[in-house]
Amino acid sequence: MRGFLALAAAAIRQQADYRAEILSMVLGAMIEVFARISIWKAVYGGQHAVAGITLPQMIAYAIIGATLLSNWDAALVVREIGTAIRTGQIANSLVRPASFPLMLFAENLGPRLFNFAVVGTPVIVVFALLYGLLPPASVAHGLVFIAYVAVSTTLLLLISILFGLLSFWVFDAHSLEWFMRGFGALLSGGLVPLWFFPPALAEAAHVLPFAWITYYPMAVYLGQLDLASAFTYLAVGICWVAGLVGLIAALWSGARRRIVVQGG
Repeated sequence: MRGFLALAAAAIRQQADYRAEILSMVLGAMIEVFARISIWKAVYGGQHAVAGITLPQMIAYAIIGATLLSNWDAALVVREIGTAIRTGQIANSLVRPASFPLMLFAENLGPRLFNFAVVGTPVIVVFALLYGLLPPASVAHGLVFIAYVAVSTTLLLLISILFGLLSFWVFDAHSLEWFMRGFGALLSGGLVPLWFFPPALAEAAHVLPFAWITYYPMAVYLGQLDLASAFTYLAVGICWVAGLVGLIAALWSGARRRIVVQGG
């Protein structure tokens, strides 16, 4: 655990050194949130609600969803793994005490937490002042939402690592990167909430782990799920975390064998 925290802290310090990049990330996030709010205002027009969701709720969805939940491009982890495989640096992971997936998780968790504090917070404050921001449906919903954010972050990292490890068999990280980026943006509800999906697609998206990245946390925040349902879906999300950890462990075990066989 000490090594894990050290890797995460080192990643945060490294991220903090790039001040110009931080500024560009903040500006980029503001542009993205502004675009999302503008789109939803145009969609709603003068209507008070669409599919039972009000415009203030969608503004909150746009602000929080695009900052705390889905603003970080996790597909870059796929690119990182693909580069390590292509250059042969992946072989170095065999002699390290910690497993490669665990190191990836720690090294990317740090920047994700840094992004929460340095990018997400100022963007939320600015747009809350400009447009107003609905608070959580209740204190209890707010507390459960925090747990959902933790599950969301964990799943986002695990899914990116899972896609990245597939590069050992696909040998084309770029296609996996784009596939994950598009698949995740659609099925997580990051761009369009699952409330507005066609029934067949919504039914499938509701049970996939992507939905726990943006849709379910925001459904809890806005009170679209009662507390009993919120705890049930939270348990399902934790089960997805456990399942993905097991799948990643199996993939890494197979990948290690490929490294040894191909590397002699």
